[in-house]
Amino acid sequence: MISLKMPSGFYRQELQRSIHTATSYQQWHEAAQALDKLSGAEKWRHQDESQFYDYCDIRSRYEQLRELLDENNHEELLYVLNEGIHGNMSGMGRPILYNYALTGTKQVIDDYVSAITRALRVVANAPATQIPIQQKVDFFRRASHCYGRSALMMSGGAGLIYFHHGVVQTLIEHGLLPHVISGASAGAWVSALLAKHTDDELRDGFFERYRYEMPVLLNPLRVLAGMEPGVTPLTVKQSAMDGIDIDMTFQEAYEHTGRYINISIAPAEKHQNSRLMNAITSPNVYIRSAIDASGSIPGVVPPVTLYAKGANGRPKPYLPTRKWVDGSFAEDLPAKRLSRLFGVNHYIVSMINPIAVPFVQDPKIRSAAGIRTIAGGLMIDSAADVLAQLEKYLTRFGASFISPAILLAHGVLTQNYTGDVNIILNKRDFLWRNVLFSYHRDKEIENLVLAGKRNTWPKLAMIRNAALIGRELDDILEMLDEREFGGKQNGRSRRHLTLPSVSF
Repeated sequence: MISLKMPSGFYRQELQRSIHTATSYQQWHEAAQALDKLSGAEKWRHQDESQFYDYCDIRSRYEQLRELLDENNHEELLYVLNEGIHGNMSGMGRPILYNYALTGTKQVIDDYVSAITRALRVVANAPATQIPIQQKVDFFRRASHCYGRSALMMSGGAGLIYFHHGVVQTLIEHGLLPHVISGASAGAWVSALLAKHTDDELRDGFFERYRYEMPVLLNPLRVLAGMEPGVTPLTVKQSAMDGIDIDMTFQEAYEHTGRYINISIAPAEKHQNSRLMNAITSPNVYIRSAIDASGSIPGVVPPVTLYAKGANGRPKPYLPTRKWVDGSFAEDLPAKRLSRLFGVNHYIVSMINPIAVPFVQDPKIRSAAGIRTIAGGLMIDSAADVLAQLEKYLTRFGASFISPAILLAHGVLTQNYTGDVNIILNKRDFLWRNVLFSYHRDKEIENLVLAGKRNTWPKLAMIRNAALIGRELDDILEMLDEREFGGKQNGRSRRHLTLPSVSF
């Protein structure tokens, strides 16, 4: 227990140490609150004034909503909400507003977001005599289209996958896991688990306990070199996939969990396009088939053919003339496609790609800018240019068999690896042998999970204010859809894609 009678400098150091070593959110939050109070950030949070947003407008809107909620005035609430719901209303979503206090932003912003969420639910539950159901459906579809959605994008990173576990478990426990999920390679495996299990099944520490079925006490370099009898990279991958044990299609997974699962895959052939598999573009494709492809590292594991559920209910090849490989080499974070397909306009990134992590810094944090960031960008651009020219040169002189590897490396270097909220694995939190699923003891896995949690806790306030309204709109649309079309079919819940009216 830290004594308040300590000298302020020593007390501050002890609080910072407690923040960096916390093993639970409660421990972290208590230390963060105390440090905010000591630094004056807590006082800053409870003062509306700031040059970075229109605090007068936000205060006025909040007071108006609170008054209408107290009166239970459904019609006026609907009128006020119809004026517009935006995540960055009057600048309240600016990342700089989350750089001052560890525990969040201005209290009036938190209160306003909570009031909007409550008002949406009150309107949704208003009697049909006051607001007809069709008027509700029209309003909430428009509101969802205007407000957009949040998405969680999980990068590839092989054995560093347990960092994703910590991120996802934290978001689930705080009710902030977005409905739109994307994953490539390692991120695809986590996406498959999210497709298979509901929030109720995951809430009680599922991702803290889950371990992939991997051989132990083996040298991963010997496995890669084919020197371990009876063990190959392919058998290792198949063993892990057997442990996940999912036989659902993307459509069936959506109906089971309400999540829009997306898995990135890349073509094995040159001049073909990468794909994003989901319940819209490929509803009948088996998720196991997609994660099989997204986990096929070129040169390590052979490319695969996708499989889908046919009209007779049996598996059949999907695009049988094509082979597919690890999606992280082409589109680790498919932001543009998620925007087009699902109306996503806010991205939470869990980044573990060991090739990208040494160069990636959070652009939303002011201290990340500077000469080091610029130099890193110039190095990446230069390397990408060299690879592009090398591929052209080798192809011209008949060495085209090397082209796929060079193009994949070029694809890795030219991608964007950040979003609106960036949860990035620190280089100090992993060992390079962990990338090859080599752990000397389970404690190393626990440390990666904990690293994911610790890196997520400081981001929760920003995620909450950006994602809460979008999640509420999705939940309400599903509820209204159930009222309009019926809630049960063959004894189970019936779900429909509650997508905004975007053009595909």
